[in-house]
Amino acid sequence: AVGQAAVGAARVLGASRVVAVARSEAARERARAAGADEVLALEGDADALAARFAEAAGGAVDVVVDPVFGVAATAASRVLAEGGRLVNLGGAGGDAAGFSSAVLRSRSAELLGYTNNALTPDQRRDALTAVAAHAAAGRLAVAHDVLPLAEVADAWRRQAAGEAGVRLVLAP
Repeated sequence: AVGQAAVGAARVLGASRVVAVARSEAARERARAAGADEVLALEGDADALAARFAEAAGGAVDVVVDPVFGVAATAASRVLAEGGRLVNLGGAGGDAAGFSSAVLRSRSAELLGYTNNALTPDQRRDALTAVAAHAAAGRLAVAHDVLPLAEVADAWRRQAAGEAGVRLVLAP
């Protein structure tokens, strides 16, 4: 869901090209539905993935929003533009990535970590208000299933077992 939201946010904020990476075909379809121009399979080593990133993006990239980390972050760091930023939000693809000091310094690129825990209550409210407005207007969405509240036990079981595949929303 974080990746889908990132794709939607990139669109809302005016990105000229959005490239996503996902492990499964189902996740790649969700990224396409969220508005990605190109969706790459997360496979191969960092060199191969970096080459595919550069080709899909049409060259260097200004911003990478990375909920995956691991080899994807290593590859993305290699295609950052001058002054580019890689913002890490999670580690679904691995907890470690390798970065070249020479590559990062040669372009004055930035690696940033992000957590919602650093937001003030006012910042959280403002962010949720903006997201809700874009979602209500149909500009931002993530794949989800709506289930009746009576199915909460099954929803928790599906989520815990990794069977859901999408976010589950309970409705009274």
